[in-house]
Amino acid sequence: MDASAGGGGWFAALERFTQRVNRIFLILSAILVLAILALVCLSVIFRYFLNNPLAWALDYTTFLLVFVFFLAISPALQGGNHIEVDLFDPLIPEKWHKAQRMIGKLLTLVFAVALLIFIARRFEDIVDLDELSFTMVHMPLKYIFWIGPIGAAQFLLTAIVDIIRFAKTPAEDVAKFGAATGH
Repeated sequence: MDASAGGGGWFAALERFTQRVNRIFLILSAILVLAILALVCLSVIFRYFLNNPLAWALDYTTFLLVFVFFLAISPALQGGNHIEVDLFDPLIPEKWHKAQRMIGKLLTLVFAVALLIFIARRFEDIVDLDELSFTMVHMPLKYIFWIGPIGAAQFLLTAIVDIIRFAKTPAEDVAKFGAATGH
């Protein structure tokens, strides 16, 4: 059964799974941004009001920022909050808009594959070498960067779902499908 016929099928299940994971990633990244905000505020209070700077706070905010990035890239792609260049849309005949956008989505897919390969290889090196962070807080990098391959894999999955959904979009609806509308 096809996903477009009655809402079932493998693609509908894949899309629901991707959306659920992205929703969880978005919530986690929002919580981590609040934690970063709290650490920065705490650091400001200690530095300027108590004259006792918290040197470790910058390290933890940096570590958390890695998590925020890898948790937020997939929901951003799914929600259409990513960067999309539409500068050339008026210069291209309307009948070619779907092909033009598909090329952009395919380039996103190529980037997602490259990102996953690069991040997975880098994480493998970090684990093999058991590298420590070069910060005041000495921590094995594998405890920080494990989120990289997971976030990159979810980004790739989201890009695949986006391409399939876009391919099913009729050419006349392409103008409604994009970053400005959140798909």
